[in-house]
Amino acid sequence: MADANYFIITVAKCDPTYVPTAMEQVGSVIDDLKSKAGALVVRAGIIATGEQTGSLALFQAYEGLAGFEKALDIYAASSDYAAMMASGKVSVVMRNILKMHSVPFDHNTSETPKFIVLTRAAAPQSSIDTVTQLAPIFAASGALTLRFGTLVTGSNAGNRLLGVTYPSMDAIEKTYDTLRADANYQAALADFNINLRAIVRVLM
Repeated sequence: MADANYFIITVAKCDPTYVPTAMEQVGSVIDDLKSKAGALVVRAGIIATGEQTGSLALFQAYEGLAGFEKALDIYAASSDYAAMMASGKVSVVMRNILKMHSVPFDHNTSETPKFIVLTRAAAPQSSIDTVTQLAPIFAASGALTLRFGTLVTGSNAGNRLLGVTYPSMDAIEKTYDTLRADANYQAALADFNINLRAIVRVLM
């Protein structure tokens, strides 16, 4: 499998009554992103905490940005995407590009995650080494996948973003209980100016 060098993150406000219909339409778009744009990973869900609570979130991974260019063409050609945008109940409020860094992690892609925890921070280049050092704690606590990158677009360009998938809330709790007791994590907090932590409930 090719390396996921870029993630595209899209957030859209959605009328709560329209969520079931929107997810059906998103499902059709996801099929096209995988089959026609070469998306390596696609996840969709609802943001469960923070300022964007209730909004839809779509995550796409590509080897290169040519895949994202194809994705834009798919949006333009998709009748389901057009219907969703024309409904008046869904509006895209953010779409950003994340350039991934190499952090060793034994990704468990056979199990479908239930949650994604996103942590955004202003942090130095050395943060890559810090996340690499802490990654085994996430794995031992039940995290399924871990990705770390730098935002290259949007109002928070230059910030780092950590995205970790989990099979349960219990695994999230275990991870952060263990991190709080870890001296390396406590020391790292001095270099991380965390400005967002949100939980996304994965629906597909």
